[in-house]
This record gives sequence, structure tokens and C-alpha cells, in this order.
Amino acid sequence: MLRHHRLLLGAVLSAFCLSCNVISPPPLMPNLARVGPSQPGDTRIMLVVGLGAGVWLDAGVGAELRVESQVNEWATVGGGLSGARNLEHGDPEPGSRVRAGDSHPRWLYGLRTWGRFNPGELDWFALKAGAGIAGTNKGTVALTLDGAPLFGHSFEVGGEAGSAPWLVSPYGGPVVALSVPLRQGETIMDQKVNLGFGPDMHTTSHLEPIPFTTTFFVGAQGGIAVDAPGAPAWTGALEVLSLLGISDTHAAVLMGIATGQGVRVRR
Repeated sequence: MLRHHRLLLGAVLSAFCLSCNVISPPPLMPNLARVGPSQPGDTRIMLVVGLGAGVWLDAGVGAELRVESQVNEWATVGGGLSGARNLEHGDPEPGSRVRAGDSHPRWLYGLRTWGRFNPGELDWFALKAGAGIAGTNKGTVALTLDGAPLFGHSFEVGGEAGSAPWLVSPYGGPVVALSVPLRQGETIMDQKVNLGFGPDMHTTSHLEPIPFTTTFFVGAQGGIAVDAPGAPAWTGALEVLSLLGISDTHAAVLMGIATGQGVRVRR
């Protein structure tokens, strides 16, 4: 929504212009899991943290608590609750001049569910789709939708002397997402500069309200997941994500890095 949302989250990285670009927020959607299916009944519980920023956007840091479960040989379902903080939000001093950045949200919240499917029980290809709700402390609410084909492979590492091997799984693929504002909340103020040319024309600036509009995102993600043998056992992943967001009024480039650490248990 903002000059503020990346993550993650993560997320997902610094502002390079004088004015903000107002875009509806994308979902916090790092995959952070191997592409191949786990054993049915496996459940992963992870804490995810991420850092994000972009071109014409504020930087942000976020976290997510997520749970996903392998329900059968070809389908995984999951959900996550997330929050992010705008690192470039500044509270104005009493009596100071109002700035464009003062209207930017300080906090972003998200609730999202997703499914990952392996057609034909393939272990190197999966389709992922998610849906969620995002909101800010300024009262803005948006519906988010996302999808991605994922490609990857798992390598066995270790396993000498009769011990079970670890699985190291690089993965990646293109991603698309859509963010549809459901409630505008407080309006973002954008600073407009009118350049003056000539002795009788002076350069002026003013703040102009910019509404949130439906934003389309396209980009790519890639990462590596590591799973210890057995259950319960440690699981973790590291991922980078890049998105181009385009709305009716603005465009922005988002970049993020996220890591998830947790445990895999088996029912």
C-alpha cells in the first residue's frame, strides 16, 4: 500500500525518489518449503521473518506464524498470520509542517491461506495458489490472490553410518498476484512538485490525496529448503522474492528476503 510493504515478508527495499508510489499491498507469500510432497500427515510449524523494500517504496520488516500440512500424496494446505512494520514511517513533531510520509501506515497485517498441489504426484513440480486479507493501522483493507508454478529438486545429504540423510531442496519459479482494495481507510498524501520556468514562474509543491486501486503483481521467487530426518525434526528455508506492481495510477518494484525456522511433526 505504500511506500512500505515488502517482506516479507517479507517480504518483499529502499526508497529512491521524492514521492511515494501508492499500490495496494501484495500478499506475504514466500513458499519456504520444498516442491516435492512430504509424507501424508506431516505438519510444519514455522516462524518466518523477512525484510523488504523497493523502488518508490518504503522499507519494512515483518514476521509470520505459519502452519501447513500434507493432507495426502499430492496436496498440502496451510495458513499464516503476519504483521509488518514500516521502517521509514515518521511521527511528526507537534506544530511541525505536514509531510507526505506522515500519512503512510506504520503497521501492515495479513491473514492468508494457501494450497500446494503436485499433479500426478510429481516431486519436481507443484502449483500453488493462495488467498488472504491484508490491512493497515490506517484502516485500509484489501483482498489478495496469488498463484505460482514451482520447480525444484531434493538432494540427500549425509546419511552415513546408517543414519537417515538430510534433504536439501532448491526451488524457484514465476509468481503472480492481485490485490483488490475493499476499504480505503485514511488517504495517502503524495507530494506533487510543479517546476517553474522563467522569472514569473516559481516552483511550487503541494500534497495530493492518492486512492488505492487494484494492483497486479508479477515476478519471481527462489530459495532453498532444508529438512532434518525423522519427526519431530527441524525444518528451515531461505528465499528471495522480486515483484513488479502495477496499478491504474502507479507502479513499483518490490524486493524481499525471508527465512523460516520451525519443526516438522507427524500425525
